[in-house]
Amino acid sequence: MNILLPVDGSRCALNALRMVAERLWPQAEGLELLLLLHVHYRIPNRAAAAAGRELVDNYYRKGAEEALSTARALLDRHGIPYKVKRVIGAPGEAIAQAAESNDLVVIGSHGLGAAKGLLLGSVTQTVIAECTTPLLVVREGHLPPPEGEVLVAVDGSAHTRRAVSFLLRNRQWLAPRGRITFMHVSPVVPRLSSSASNKALAAGRDAEFASATRDAVRLADKVGVRYRTLRVSGDPGEKLANHARGNHSSLLVMGSHGRGGLTSLMLGSVAQKAIAGCSTPTLIVR
Repeated sequence: MNILLPVDGSRCALNALRMVAERLWPQAEGLELLLLLHVHYRIPNRAAAAAGRELVDNYYRKGAEEALSTARALLDRHGIPYKVKRVIGAPGEAIAQAAESNDLVVIGSHGLGAAKGLLLGSVTQTVIAECTTPLLVVREGHLPPPEGEVLVAVDGSAHTRRAVSFLLRNRQWLAPRGRITFMHVSPVVPRLSSSASNKALAAGRDAEFASATRDAVRLADKVGVRYRTLRVSGDPGEKLANHARGNHSSLLVMGSHGRGGLTSLMLGSVAQKAIAGCSTPTLIVR
């Protein structure tokens, strides 16, 4: 298991680093390499030509050293081996590209962006949309307790099956102590006028819930992992965030299509809303 960790010197990037150093690595028999990636925006060609190559190179080098210094100190203190890679370009695209040769990306996110209506920073949004490698998004603030529940959003799709499979294969370091909750969020349906219609509606919802949780439950039973199932109604992103926040979940796990999609776990609304609505580290598996 090789982990890519983008660093830019920010507090949220440092929190992602702490997640790796304090939570994942101590349990990490299967973790082999931590790659610190610093991406610096490219200086426009005209400005670079005017400044001269030596000055530009020194500027890039100093920026990388400042961004990496705290990360290096923390990893050295924990005795964690790592390598460093520096890239010039657009951060979101560079991170997504570098992720292809790694098994997991751990990225810090501010949550609410500066622009009105932007739920996540532009770099995080780009990485989530473009990256096919499993992605662990860590917010600012205190990390939740490691013994908290692991909340897994399920809808019966192939994407969530892959998310559950990834979690169970790596549960010794992703979920060493927390019980797993498989949560399905269905849309709110108003009650009908006749009791027969309401019974049919209830039966349909029971069937939907069974279908949504079937594969997750089968996979968990196969490896003998503790779990419970939970169904709620409402807006999926809000319900997942509210539950994770209210129950001090240690991890939120979601399957995602990436760009677009039509299931209840499409990236554009649910994943962004869930990540922005709680401080729980969120694992997104494409």
